[in-house]
Amino acid sequence: MLIEQVASDEAIDKAFDWLCEKRIHYHYNNDVWQLRRWWQEKKPRLVALLRAGNYGFGEQRPVISRGEVKEIWSAQDALVLKALAIVLQEVLQPHLSPRCFHLAGTGGLKGAVREVDAHLHEFEFVFRTDVN
Repeated sequence: MLIEQVASDEAIDKAFDWLCEKRIHYHYNNDVWQLRRWWQEKKPRLVALLRAGNYGFGEQRPVISRGEVKEIWSAQDALVLKALAIVLQEVLQPHLSPRCFHLAGTGGLKGAVREVDAHLHEFEFVFRTDVN
């Protein structure tokens, strides 16, 4: 089951490292610091909730950053979402087109531009689109 992969030490630890790096400059009152401080106690409970299928996401909270209001997930929710993304990327990668340039390892914007440039002589028009 995918949830076992999401709740694995590998995915959870990788997501925790990502969270710590991304939120290193967050305000001292942000919940990321509580999660980091009590991680050894919280991790087993989080893994148990995930494996039991009982984890529930909270609502996003508004924060003001550089004069702009942004909605962010709680630290724990962000960690779970990252663990999901890590596992899903591994599972779905073989089934995705190599022309999905936003995915890691496909060249990004430069790869997309190189691909278009290599085929410009074949087509009269070029357009960019996003699939939602």
